[in-house]
Amino acid sequence: MSPTHPSIVDLRRLAASQDGYFTTEQAEALGFEAPAMVANIAVGDWTKVERNLFRLTDWPHSDLEQFAMWCAWFGGDAVISHQSAAELHGFGHLHPQFVHVSAFTNLRLTDTRLAVHRLQLTPHDFESTGTFRMTTPVRTILDLAAGGISQITLDEVVGDAVAIGRVDPSALYEEAVNGPDRVAERVELALSACT
Repeated sequence: MSPTHPSIVDLRRLAASQDGYFTTEQAEALGFEAPAMVANIAVGDWTKVERNLFRLTDWPHSDLEQFAMWCAWFGGDAVISHQSAAELHGFGHLHPQFVHVSAFTNLRLTDTRLAVHRLQLTPHDFESTGTFRMTTPVRTILDLAAGGISQITLDEVVGDAVAIGRVDPSALYEEAVNGPDRVAERVELALSACT
């Protein structure tokens, strides 16, 4: 049996952290050059999913793979946020039309399946699901309060988050009052509606 090339092992390890996905840039950083990429697609080891995005062909599919795909497409630097994060957390009934991601990037996108929020998040603002990251329940609520959802919808989101024990009302209030006045006011109204 021949030894496994280290870059293949490293690529599989990276892809495992992104639900089987990886970018051209990530493959190049692991030593794969264009001819090797073409060869891996030709023999069926890799599938080209989007421009500059691949997936290991033998990787099993999952219900949440679209979220991992978009986070991987940003080189692993994006975080599922806003309405999409609320839906994943089980807060409210937002049914977003797009996958909402937060990414600190200058990348110009024209994909109609995606809503990109250009934010710089700290590790305190997100959590890992294993194959992608998403904003914490508190950060998700703060983002929605800063955005354009109605107060009634925000009340429902906050009520659900408190009811299922994902958000401590005191901690949410404390985070909100340290932010913009409009966010603090909206969160305070939502908290008063659920108590």
